[in-house]
Amino acid sequence: MTLVARVSILIFCLYSLSISLLEACQVPVFRYALERWSADKYELAVFSNGLLTKAQQLLIDEIGDDVNLEIAVIDIGKMTESDHARYGNVKVPDGSIVGHLYYPWSVGKTNPSLNSDDPLWNGNLTKESLNQILNSPVRKAILEKIISGESAVWVLIETGNEVKDDEAENQLWKHLNEVSKLIEIPDGVVGPGELDRVATGEVDVEDVLRSTIPLKISFDVIRINQNDPEEKIFLKMLTSFVPQLIEQSSSEPLIFPVFGRGRTLEGLPSSIMSKRLMMEACSYLCGACSCEVKRENPGIDLVMNTNWKKFLVGSEVIVDKVLPPLEGVGDLVGADSRFPDFATVPPPDPLSSSGSGSLEPISEDETTSDHIDSILVSEIGQSRFNRVIGICCAVILGFLVILTVFLKKSS
Repeated sequence: MTLVARVSILIFCLYSLSISLLEACQVPVFRYALERWSADKYELAVFSNGLLTKAQQLLIDEIGDDVNLEIAVIDIGKMTESDHARYGNVKVPDGSIVGHLYYPWSVGKTNPSLNSDDPLWNGNLTKESLNQILNSPVRKAILEKIISGESAVWVLIETGNEVKDDEAENQLWKHLNEVSKLIEIPDGVVGPGELDRVATGEVDVEDVLRSTIPLKISFDVIRINQNDPEEKIFLKMLTSFVPQLIEQSSSEPLIFPVFGRGRTLEGLPSSIMSKRLMMEACSYLCGACSCEVKRENPGIDLVMNTNWKKFLVGSEVIVDKVLPPLEGVGDLVGADSRFPDFATVPPPDPLSSSGSGSLEPISEDETTSDHIDSILVSEIGQSRFNRVIGICCAVILGFLVILTVFLKKSS
């Protein structure tokens, strides 16, 4: 065998290896976000006028560790120059404490037009207002739907005009029913019970689910009255991210998809809602997670007071709605910048429902959870090493191509 032939065979082998190692993770974005993206932390600055009373300290201690919230307790009499530069001049009524709630620092990076120094909420910090920061009925309902396997929960903020709000919800359901029929779970996703396939090299560890929550293509809708006092702070979290939306919230319904550990994308006014736009959004949420770095994905996190580890083990793995491949896919024209581009599809037959799943019982078998976590942790280092090797192989491939050309010319 000539040197050129041997080099050609080596090039082919390295090419095949590099392609196999550089494939994107096949876990859908909504599931990847749920299992692997920790929620960004909001800042709650608590201002006092002197030492905290025992009752005030107990109130702060109730916050706990499950919520994505960082607490900074500041005595206004001891504020430094940097404190004044960060928070301004804060006034605290006698006998009270005042709270300022700020978006995570990452929000200012993704939305430069937002002044991250301005609190999205401020006021007297009482048991009632603290509970509105930590919990709300809608967020509890979202949690139940997500851990039952919903791909995303679409939150619709009402205007108060019943006719307009009902029309927006009906249109939203229509689009969701259509696109959910056309989207399929990416090939190659395996359940946590198939970890032996990682050891044999059959699948990549990044394609293994880390929980036994049902995996399915399914959406749900929840409506919020914009004047609901229990949802006041949650509504601010949703709308203050894009200040322009606040002006529109009184004139037309707004919709927000919530997925993962309480992550949402930029809201949409109902007037621009269309099948194409909803297809783009849902396809992004349910498509393979091509970029595993959270910062490089759109969206912001919401405050969720939840022990996620508790819910990421339990019920049996269910892969639902595995649909045949799409046919007749064409290119989108004028895709909206809010979501990644996606191909349009031929009009589907209307569906009567979205196929929402009911809440499955959740087991707290920590032994099983720890076993899965330990195997994944040991394998993930090897997986990332393999990806680096794949990149190196691609570089070597280029070098060998040049070498082959040189040898052919020499011979």
